[in-house]
Amino acid sequence: MAYVIFDTETTGFHPQLGDRMIEIAAVKVHNGVITEETFESLINPHRVIPTESFEVHGISNEMLENAPEASEVIPQFLDFVGSDTLVAHNAEFDMNFLQHEMKLLGLESAPLPHSMCTVELARRELPDLRRHNLDTLTEHFGIVIDRRHRALDDVVATAEIFLKLHQEEPTLF
Repeated sequence: MAYVIFDTETTGFHPQLGDRMIEIAAVKVHNGVITEETFESLINPHRVIPTESFEVHGISNEMLENAPEASEVIPQFLDFVGSDTLVAHNAEFDMNFLQHEMKLLGLESAPLPHSMCTVELARRELPDLRRHNLDTLTEHFGIVIDRRHRALDDVVATAEIFLKLHQEEPTLF
């Protein structure tokens, strides 16, 4: 089975209130191996990045000035995914932003593959951990993230977490 581990960076937390996706990245996992097949793009949201968002991910207005439009990036991402299962850490957040961007582009009827959440998997597999956020899980598994809160680095860490959780209970998948 093939999985696409993905992550987004955004202008805020609420797409329904106008927050937009500003970065999306993904890596494919085939047969329990993280492949070199990756997708990564900044997205011009055509709005100012709030200071509090910039302080989290470090993506500046200047970095996005010449970034491609969502109308270019989202269809390319969907092609990259194909029918593979989507996996994200806190998948509801990322899926909400992806679906919102698709709706803005008139793509809301495009089918999305099944999705899985590594937070939910970790809660089930590691119930004794106090927290199941990405930082806690990377520390638990000894995984290093070079640029935390940049989509591709978070994706690679999430893929490693996914595989470790998969190793512990392969019958879940």
